[in-house]
Amino acid sequence: MVSTTLDMPVPLQDHDPVPVRRIGVVPSASMLTGGALGLVWFWIPLTIWIIAISSIPSVVGFFAAGVVFVYLVRGVDRVERIRSEAVFGFGIPVPPRRTSPYDGFQRWAHQLWLDVSSARFWKIVAHHYLRMTYDILASLLALALLTFAITGPALASAVNRSDLNADFWFISPPLAWVLAVVALVAAVAIVVFAPVVDAAVDRWLLPPSPTAALQHEVSALTHARRGAVSSAQTERHRIERDLHDSVQPRLVSLAMTIGLAQTKLDTDLPQAKILIGEAHDDAKSALVELRNVVRGIAPTILPDRGLDAALSSVVQRIETSGVPTSLNVDLPRRLPDEVESCAYFVVAEALTNVAKHARATQAVVTVRFDEATNALFVSVYDDGVGGATVTDDDDATGLRGLGERVTAARGTFEVSSPVTGSTIVTAVLPCGS
Repeated sequence: MVSTTLDMPVPLQDHDPVPVRRIGVVPSASMLTGGALGLVWFWIPLTIWIIAISSIPSVVGFFAAGVVFVYLVRGVDRVERIRSEAVFGFGIPVPPRRTSPYDGFQRWAHQLWLDVSSARFWKIVAHHYLRMTYDILASLLALALLTFAITGPALASAVNRSDLNADFWFISPPLAWVLAVVALVAAVAIVVFAPVVDAAVDRWLLPPSPTAALQHEVSALTHARRGAVSSAQTERHRIERDLHDSVQPRLVSLAMTIGLAQTKLDTDLPQAKILIGEAHDDAKSALVELRNVVRGIAPTILPDRGLDAALSSVVQRIETSGVPTSLNVDLPRRLPDEVESCAYFVVAEALTNVAKHARATQAVVTVRFDEATNALFVSVYDDGVGGATVTDDDDATGLRGLGERVTAARGTFEVSSPVTGSTIVTAVLPCGS
């Protein structure tokens, strides 16, 4: 899979969202469960670190233990965020994560280093251990108080009535009952109100810091600007090549034919008529080719009738080339012009590649607006030979140009095209400001 992805930072919330279940049965059960699991889980990462430190001389063992720890923290982060959302109803934005630009093993190794060296990674570690330690202590304290509330009065009465009273001091039964009631109330209070601290820890350590979010926003805007510049240059090269390779030769041929016809008007009128007819055909061909160039710049049907109608015309044109194509469009309203234009070019270029290279028997275009994410989902599927790749050739205007165009729109672009066959081109375009 080849992908061009731009991580979008999620805006920070200036205030705490309305908690769904900050106090109640679910948060209390979550805290007690976390405390019980923490008694066992606490030692697993610690054991990994002990193995890593003891394996430093072998290097391989140290590296393997470090990799296990990194993946463990990644999994813990997902679990903690799911638990926070399920227990407290928080929609905490995920901190931005730097992704490696490399491929293969180099990407994997570099990504590990980026994760370990990031503040986000260690905030996850701090959050997990702080939550786990607090849940363990709160649960043990509540259990100790509950145990005293149940056994304290009975133990005081037994000591008071037995021969141990002379050698072993214990509180009196009346005081034991008073303390038992206090301990029971305290245990219940801990179980009910202690999860408030869990919620505070979630809101403190799970969200991205304002500095990290701002830095990622600046990086995203810079990346989008570079994509826009590169996309504009790619489009200019395409127009120059199309004009040079198709329209210009037609116009040169047209001028030569008309000039030759002029020389024949007085001496060979029938031949002059033939030449004028050829010039007329060349003029019509030049108009067709010019329309094809202009169609790649600004499809007039798009602003007039919308994305559905514009894509329908693209599909009809592709079907005439022999590739049956189905179009599924689900748009509740007109979208911003730049979003519709980008979606149009993604579908048009992808289908053009299908017609030229895929040797497909069918294609499916899906365009759907997702209200939840306020984004437009675009996909083009074909059952062709596969093996499509994004090249770095400066003259390439296909998938590479689409990726740059989508990146300029601050979206994500992916191409899945295994050599075993079938290709899926996917773009997700944000529709918000």
